[in-house]
Amino acid sequence: MFNLSEYYKLVEKDRNDYFKLFKLAPKDVFHKSFTEDTWSAELIFRHNLSVLNWFKTLIPNIDFEESSLATKYGEKPEDSFSLEEIEKEFRRISSIIGEGIAKMTVEEEDEILKSPYGDSPRFKRISGLLNHESNHLGQVLWIFKRITGWTDQDIREKVYGVQKKED
Repeated sequence: MFNLSEYYKLVEKDRNDYFKLFKLAPKDVFHKSFTEDTWSAELIFRHNLSVLNWFKTLIPNIDFEESSLATKYGEKPEDSFSLEEIEKEFRRISSIIGEGIAKMTVEEEDEILKSPYGDSPRFKRISGLLNHESNHLGQVLWIFKRITGWTDQDIREKVYGVQKKED
């Protein structure tokens, strides 16, 4: 059966693959916006750091220093951080979250949490945050492809080492 811990590992792998992808492109691609009124990949990753901060309120018995690189929704900060700095911050926090999810009991996953948005089981809230990050990772990939002109096949070859099959 598919569980939260496996789901977290899938999202974490996608995130790490996208860090790898950006390392293959010119450095400025990470900081570019596709249009003037959209976020760059850097800002989306920084927003996803705020998503990791939210896990702290959902997973029992974990603690970490919240990311100072995280942005709040709607905020467009003037400062900028490198891909390496942001990746390091994800790695610092992500392993703590992954371990916390893996250690949760069924009772903890099923516990009903109160919220201004309505009461729901902890597993549903955690799944929602994972969906949220995954959606933003899709945006990051879309931006990357528009700025670089790379195709899905280019990405499969460069990131995953999957060569195009000859007909």
